[in-house]
Amino acid sequence: MTRTRLLFAIVTLLGVARGLPAGAQVRGTILGPGARAYPIAVSPLKNDGTGGADIGTRFADVVNRDLTLSGYFKVLDRAAFIEAPESSGNTTESIAFEKWSVLGAMALVKGAYAVEGDTLTLEARLFDVYQRRQIVGKRYRGSAEEMRRMAHRFADEILAQFTGARGPFDSRLAFVSTRDGRFKELYVMSLDGQDVRQITRNRTITLSPAWAPDLSALLFTSYKRGNPDLYMIDLMTAREMLLSDRRGLNLGAKWSPDGSKIAMTVEDNGNADIVVLDRSGKLLRRLTDNWSIDVSPSWSPDGRQIAFCSNRSGSPQIYVMSADGGEGRRVSFSGTYNTSPAWSPTGDKIAYVSRMDGGFNLFVLDVANGQARQLTQAAGNNEDPTWGPDGRYMVFSSTRSGRKKLYLTDATGATQVQLTQGGGDDSSPAWSRWLD
Repeated sequence: MTRTRLLFAIVTLLGVARGLPAGAQVRGTILGPGARAYPIAVSPLKNDGTGGADIGTRFADVVNRDLTLSGYFKVLDRAAFIEAPESSGNTTESIAFEKWSVLGAMALVKGAYAVEGDTLTLEARLFDVYQRRQIVGKRYRGSAEEMRRMAHRFADEILAQFTGARGPFDSRLAFVSTRDGRFKELYVMSLDGQDVRQITRNRTITLSPAWAPDLSALLFTSYKRGNPDLYMIDLMTAREMLLSDRRGLNLGAKWSPDGSKIAMTVEDNGNADIVVLDRSGKLLRRLTDNWSIDVSPSWSPDGRQIAFCSNRSGSPQIYVMSADGGEGRRVSFSGTYNTSPAWSPTGDKIAYVSRMDGGFNLFVLDVANGQARQLTQAAGNNEDPTWGPDGRYMVFSSTRSGRKKLYLTDATGATQVQLTQGGGDDSSPAWSRWLD
């Protein structure tokens, strides 16, 4: 696998939120996910108040998990830490950097928090251990229930400082699961696999969730009336609205990047074609109209093109067409069964699934040169790719461990980590954009 080498001599400093001290320089080399990792220590935060005794430790746990998932860092074992957070400093002047250097840490996360009534105020700082200087600091304020999101946001900030691009952790995954029985229901969770929340309770088959660009709603297909119909669920009110109940398939719906239109597959006299609807489900136009089976539309990030799967050449392959319709252009040429395209948010790649040796694996196509690279080679089937908001990571479903579970991979395939556990099958992941 090709490994992306992220070389930097100086990381440009970001201003520190709300009057925290200015940042510093970080010098060194970070290798991409799956290669040699950058050693970092994440200390539990110091409690500067009287409430929320375990918040500092739980914050560190979330940041630890996020940085480990990223593949860029070697997070040092907390059991080896020499100093306790409650009796040590958390500013440049008060930190005993030599104690962290002895452990091999090149970077250090420290900070403090206080709970007053229902309000949590939390400060987190990232330090360069070698130069004994602060790189960046952030202050967050909200309810104690928002602590996990504060940690995800700070993990995103750490990746931004070391790689030049924001991390993907302040986001959500929607997926389909049978974890609570034999029915396929819709769930939402954070990327670290925590705070799983069940969204639908229709006791039937649910398929193909897709986020609205403003994250207010999810599209999905449900058999709750016997036919695979398209619905939208408002995530604030839990109200489900029927958008398309055309006889036969109403499947694989995806919002356009501006949220004004929906591309999906419908069935007409046994033939599957791609159409565009408005937000209310009204048919705007038919994009394909031929004998072939055309499914799985995926918008380009600028909304001008749509990738899709078609068997018009004799076997399922990936095509790209204008979002206004017209002839499609075939872009996949290796393999005889390619499906489930997913256009990256950076616009330069299309992930898809290819059948090989009786199983399914993930590939990534370079849009500019047409070259495809295989990402997964594990046993079982690896399907349902969905890109993270930063375009560096994907989540997919795999049966490599037996039941279908969700996995995270970077865009090179070097780092692959299981996200979901427990009973039941987890499939059809849909990764949201950043929460703000």
